[in-house]
Amino acid sequence: MTTSLARRRWITALTALSACATLILTSCANDPGEPAVQPSEAKKSIIQLVEQSTAAVGGDWAVFSGPAVRNCGQPDGADGAAYIYIVERMDTEGADPEADVAAMTALWERLHINVEQYHSGGADPIKGVRGTGGPLNSIAFEADPERYSVTGVSECSDGDPLRLRLED
Repeated sequence: MTTSLARRRWITALTALSACATLILTSCANDPGEPAVQPSEAKKSIIQLVEQSTAAVGGDWAVFSGPAVRNCGQPDGADGAAYIYIVERMDTEGADPEADVAAMTALWERLHINVEQYHSGGADPIKGVRGTGGPLNSIAFEADPERYSVTGVSECSDGDPLRLRLED
């Protein structure tokens, strides 16, 4: 066999092997059982959304809790991991709860989050808004003149919460 024939066979074999590898990787990546979001993306996404939300109303915010991983159920019934992230506004003096709820509602609607405004009972009700869908499981904004808070829960992703806690 000539050197050029052997070389062409070698190149053909490598090309075929590369095509097979690409098909295998592509079929795995498009597996319908694969979660839409990985744990690291779920965590990053909820942090970004909560930060974007607090920026919409302004003020000085601090982390109250999280992002902490917890158990959740995926659509196929498998166990998964979600992140919960809670922040509080440190300075509510001069805050306008009605305007801030309106600003939060507008932001979340632009992000295709289903929103529902609410208020507590009593003479001086606490105003707020809850959101579901879009890029998360749920999010809530509470505009109490004495304590604003945003609580976000990420989408349920594939992953073992215990293992993810140990990695953090």
